[in-house]
Amino acid sequence: MVTVAKSFEAPIKLVFPQDLLSNGLNASNFAMLGLGDIVVPGIFIALLLRFDNSLKRKVKLYFYSTFAAYFLGLMATIFVMHVFKHAQPALLYLVPACLLTPILIALLKGDLKRLFAYEDNPEEKAKKEKAEKESNTNKDKESSSSKKKDSKKVK
Repeated sequence: MVTVAKSFEAPIKLVFPQDLLSNGLNASNFAMLGLGDIVVPGIFIALLLRFDNSLKRKVKLYFYSTFAAYFLGLMATIFVMHVFKHAQPALLYLVPACLLTPILIALLKGDLKRLFAYEDNPEEKAKKEKAEKESNTNKDKESSSSKKKDSKKVK
């Protein structure tokens, strides 16, 4: 997996020098962070910010705590990479950090049901339900008027 990632030249990875302090600008040992290691947790953290906004509380607890957990997950990845001198999949550390943090906070705050039931755009769902109700009432009216016509024909 590391061989494929190193040989793939596209803007889907960030490469930064590991030996910058010892070799300066002549650094030759590079570490990489895939774009998925940034984008996927970033979308999740942004969704938690929207959840925080929906709670209408002063402090954005879920957002800030999960953002800090993401940072600590990255630091854990880098630490393990330096200790074992071998590439590490960042999501191995980021996923537990980013998922367990809001779940534990929700357990402590009593928001677990709201966290799992959260929908990003409830007004869109309400519009769909209203449109479905209107279409169902229109169908009912049409079917009842056609039944009346059929009963008049039979008479």
